[in-house]
Amino acid sequence: MLNEKAMNALLSVFKVNSSTLIDAISGYSHVDELLRMRLRGKRLWGALSPEKRPILYVLIKLLKPKIAVETGVGAGVSTTVILSALNELNDGFLYSIEVSRYYDENKPVGFIIPEELKGRWVLLIGSSRELLEKTLTRLGSLQFFLHDSDHSYSNVLFELETVWRFMERGVILIDNYRFSNAAVLFAKKVKVPLLELSSEAGGLAMMLKA
Repeated sequence: MLNEKAMNALLSVFKVNSSTLIDAISGYSHVDELLRMRLRGKRLWGALSPEKRPILYVLIKLLKPKIAVETGVGAGVSTTVILSALNELNDGFLYSIEVSRYYDENKPVGFIIPEELKGRWVLLIGSSRELLEKTLTRLGSLQFFLHDSDHSYSNVLFELETVWRFMERGVILIDNYRFSNAAVLFAKKVKVPLLELSSEAGGLAMMLKA
């Protein structure tokens, strides 16, 4: 279910054995079934790709964040994955920043997210430039961040620099990191490895702040 690259990276970063990783992966079959039912075979614009979904789920299960933050919600695939993992852990909250309340003219943002998962979810409407620093100042700290909003160089760099200042220890995940060289240059600047977890659909990369 996890590609070899992601499996090796997660084993190395979290210093766990393979049985711990297998235990974390085991719960994803329910999430995969849920997403299949909600998506009904549709490939939605901007949705986290199939290979990346179990990676995100397992990462949250291993990290056990009290506070998780994401930019970019869209239909709500990544949000559903994160909330499912937090629900399994019975701990933590997800704060999501999205520029609009609407995915399209007929559907609200996050329309595939099951109602039973929304108890751990806070949706904030506005751009990350307007809301990210204000939100992190209010929260005080975070342990997990997913960038999946505007993938332009300037926006990726802004989000990474902002989150890095507020995060004491945790994981930053960058979806579509290959769309610019912002993540690569930022990782060099702060002198941490940028670990590719998937090359699918623009790539998925992780940075650890320890």
